[in-house]
Amino acid sequence: MAKKKIVIFGHSGSIHIKRWVTALVERGYAVRVISLDGDLIAGVDVIRFPRSGKLSYFKHASDAAKAALDFQPDIIHVHYAGGYGIWGKKTNFHPLVVSVWGSDIETLPKSFFYRPFIKSILNEADAITATSHSLKKSTTSFMAECENKISVIPFGVKVPSAVSEMPSSDNASAIYLKHLEKIYAPDILIQATKLVVEKFQNFRLTICGDGSLKDELLALIQELQLEKNIQMVGRIKSSEINDYILKHHFMVMPSLQEGFGVAAVEAFACCRPVIATNVGGIPEIVTNGQNGYMVDPNNVQQLANVMIKMISEKECIAKMGLNGYEVAKEKYDWEKCVDKMVAVYESF
Repeated sequence: MAKKKIVIFGHSGSIHIKRWVTALVERGYAVRVISLDGDLIAGVDVIRFPRSGKLSYFKHASDAAKAALDFQPDIIHVHYAGGYGIWGKKTNFHPLVVSVWGSDIETLPKSFFYRPFIKSILNEADAITATSHSLKKSTTSFMAECENKISVIPFGVKVPSAVSEMPSSDNASAIYLKHLEKIYAPDILIQATKLVVEKFQNFRLTICGDGSLKDELLALIQELQLEKNIQMVGRIKSSEINDYILKHHFMVMPSLQEGFGVAAVEAFACCRPVIATNVGGIPEIVTNGQNGYMVDPNNVQQLANVMIKMISEKECIAKMGLNGYEVAKEKYDWEKCVDKMVAVYESF
């Protein structure tokens, strides 16, 4: 039997979209991605519309819907119920799958403008996916009628068959791997690092990512005289993620909000423990004292204390990393997550 034709409404520059659609093509599906800006994806049919202000989704809605329907799809899949939901709704097509990512459920509905629209697209969806049980709970709290059509499908990662060793350096190091935006609190991490360096002068932090806080963070690093301890490397390629993680002893995720927390799973796949805030889907991934530590959001002193604890207990870092590796392999293996998404498609 021929595989289905899938239209994906989602940002083609997102590593998660790239991974999903590449996996679907590898499994024989015909896929068209329709994106606002974004990247081309090797081996995938991608149509991009230019971003031109806050009303871009509305401006391109008719053309995006036409591009989707011209593909004669069997399924349309909206990734992110907000902006791309506008395009999905415009097609008036079924079956419609909607994947909620986090802020589209936990932030956008606070807007008087977006709230009725988010409810409308969720109501029209024939199936909904959420990246964590926490996000599923947020979605059903927002709209109880969704409960029976939501599946939890995490962003999986490719887990190496062999465990990875810790860096040979005796000087502890950590990595931050998120966008440079307020919601991910990189400023809190930099302030905490100042306290860590007072005890461990050779501690090293690498900040990977780009965003609106870049200049502010560079100024903060200079103000706190942390130029020798903190390196900002900008946005890195998806193919470089593992290599960067493997150069460090642990990961820090000081986020104020997380729908899932795939960076923590990336760290676990590399046998690295994680220090993260107790928000969103993080408690489903990080078990305090087992594969990392959890802290309260926006708490500089507590974050610094836990980082110092991690560095001071070097013998525990490797053990926690191995525990994380087992979690990644058991719960977040990439192929298993793709299997779950394929099961949703094949249910229609």
